[in-house]
Amino acid sequence: MSDDEADPELLELLRQSLFTASVPQNGVSSNTGVLKDAEYIYNNSIDVAIGMHGTKAAAASIYNAMQERNYSTQAWSEHELHPKLSDDFSEVDMVNFIFTMDLLNFSFWSALDETERFQVEYQGRRWTGYNSLVACLRRGVEEGVPITTPRYWKSHECTDDALHKVFRSATDEPMPMLDERMAILREAAAILHESFEDDDNDLLEEVTTTELPIRTKAPDPITNTTSQHDATHAVAVTEPGVAESPGAATLPDGPIVADRIAPDDTVDESAIDTTNAEAQSTDPADVADQQPSPPAPDLSIDNEEISSQHEVSTSSPPRPDKSVVRLIEEADRSAGKLVNLLAKHFPCFRDETRFDGRKVRLLKRAQIFVADLWAAFNGTGYGEFHDIDNLTMFAGKQPSTIPTQLTANLLMLPTDYRVPQMLHSLGVLSYSPTLLYRLRDRKEISSGHSWEVQLRGCSIWAVELIRRDIVREHPAAAEKVNAVLLDFFLYDLAKEREKGMGGELETPHHRTRSIWY
Repeated sequence: MSDDEADPELLELLRQSLFTASVPQNGVSSNTGVLKDAEYIYNNSIDVAIGMHGTKAAAASIYNAMQERNYSTQAWSEHELHPKLSDDFSEVDMVNFIFTMDLLNFSFWSALDETERFQVEYQGRRWTGYNSLVACLRRGVEEGVPITTPRYWKSHECTDDALHKVFRSATDEPMPMLDERMAILREAAAILHESFEDDDNDLLEEVTTTELPIRTKAPDPITNTTSQHDATHAVAVTEPGVAESPGAATLPDGPIVADRIAPDDTVDESAIDTTNAEAQSTDPADVADQQPSPPAPDLSIDNEEISSQHEVSTSSPPRPDKSVVRLIEEADRSAGKLVNLLAKHFPCFRDETRFDGRKVRLLKRAQIFVADLWAAFNGTGYGEFHDIDNLTMFAGKQPSTIPTQLTANLLMLPTDYRVPQMLHSLGVLSYSPTLLYRLRDRKEISSGHSWEVQLRGCSIWAVELIRRDIVREHPAAAEKVNAVLLDFFLYDLAKEREKGMGGELETPHHRTRSIWY
């Protein structure tokens, strides 16, 4: 850090002292700590280094190219597979689609060649990499599977077979880490239900869109009536497993109890039928000895009357699942806070590891979700964040800003692979001989290995240095150039250069199989 740059930690302390701190009353900070940890990784890295001359040269060329291409968030919607309001997606549908997409956006690389690797057939084409995931989701929705609705993930319809069908491959190679993806969907569904599900009133509204059967005990063959005990439980008790059947609505604490008899529902005591009349004696002496007893009420249930009092609509569309919307609203339009909320509640977003004796946070996919919302809604509505510039280069993203015509046959890989590769090609990153040999030999590096952490952390810090250099040379760019757009651009540039070279860049990307990117 140079003498003329502000100390981020000092700035945070000043914000706290002025009551504009990033720690609100609920205790969730808007400071992710990712940039600070990335700097720590860089300062202690021995196998990955950042060249200052290469950084300055890259900053100049990247800025000029971004100006020429007029990069903006609008390009996100130009991706032909991304959900759009014009495709009959509602805003809530888009939020849920993006959340599902980013829950599962990891590890698409394959050791097989282009023709044998995992591919998805959709709209007359075959899709690979990140695009294959989005194609699966679009195809599933069109086939009538609510795969992007969190409520579906915890239903009985969401079986392993159903998910295998949604994510089916057009080749012999299945989607990488499919078991992990299915487990993540179900884990996320449970967390959303527990922490962000609709309140009781909203859930009760859902009863109007779900048929709840009225079950009564069969009438007694002699009296054509039901006992008081059986009649009561025919309405108020649900048999084991029934409420858990597909389509049944549930309250947070258990099955919905359909209390179909209103307080004013009274019994017509004029309609009295003596039980077991045929079994009683007809001898006058016996009748005279009998003591008068109060008439037994007829508690048989009039299903038509109850149905009229509690009319159930079977034609209404399902109530929108707004659990993810509630998660977003809890962030108070803070990108950093939403990232931290994701990391706090969802283990699959808690992208943390240890490096050189210290815990470091990278939080790649959590930042991707926020960036996708920002880009999809063009910084408005659910995508409005007052601190979007606080996001770092979050290694691992699709080419949101790449022109559509360039994406047709490109192999899509997350930028935790591609950005380090591009930075190395630009002369920003340099590698130790042992690491360079490992990359060129195409051998896998385990998740959490020091090499992998150095590649990721130094890439984040290098992009931050590039951003700072651009802003220093072009102050007006401070409002337009952030780490999100730089990340997109570096991915695009890597793909364009690779396509122009007819294959991979000189140094292959690293290969790590994990859920983090």
